Amino acid sequence: MKQPYGGITNVAEYMQKQYGQKGIMIKRGRAILMNQQSMEQISGRRTRNCSVVAVTRILDYYRRELHIEAIPDDIHAIYRQVEEIAEAYGYTDKRGTMPFFIAGITREAFKEYGIKAKCRGVYIWSFDKHVVREIEAGRPLIMNIARGFYRDHTVVVAGYNIWKVGDKTYPMLRVIDGWKNGIHYIDYEAFARDFSQSIFGSFNTTVIKGSVTAKR
Repeated sequence: MKQPYGGITNVAEYMQKQYGQKGIMIKRGRAILMNQQSMEQISGRRTRNCSVVAVTRILDYYRRELHIEAIPDDIHAIYRQVEEIAEAYGYTDKRGTMPFFIAGITREAFKEYGIKAKCRGVYIWSFDKHVVREIEAGRPLIMNIARGFYRDHTVVVAGYNIWKVGDKTYPMLRVIDGWKNGIHYIDYEAFARDFSQSIFGSFNTTVIKGSVTAKR
């Protein structure tokens, strides 16, 4: 029986169960360090706010990475600002956020703090072009998933590994899913190829434009 493509904590064990052989990691991609708290820890409540929390993580990451003084040190304060912006795009606790609005919410959230960001949704994607390139450049991605284990859920991609089983390679996405704190993994091959489990989803990229004011 096939395993779910997401929520993986032990990749080697997953490979054995899913593909019948012990996998070997052949590339450890860049791991982006960022807030790994759960959605409930960040927002103070348990609800359908995964996209709002994901955008919050992105702002908090760039605050630390680029030493942006305008963005608050308190991630809870960032969350409240992002939620207010998301509400203008139709977000509610009951129905969550429309995936097509994630880029706009992210862009406006940065603009609120005087930062110009290029944010876009990617609906036709490839691992090398839209995961490896962004992660190696130090830019985490927001990933929205329509079906399967993470049905109607949004996670942050904060790294990747590449494993090999026999003569076939399997990229694994290093994600912060927000359901629990910490890191989990998504089998990119199972997500991208298995129509019965997922295939439908999008990535959102963020590039900070121009210079920012740094803390002294």
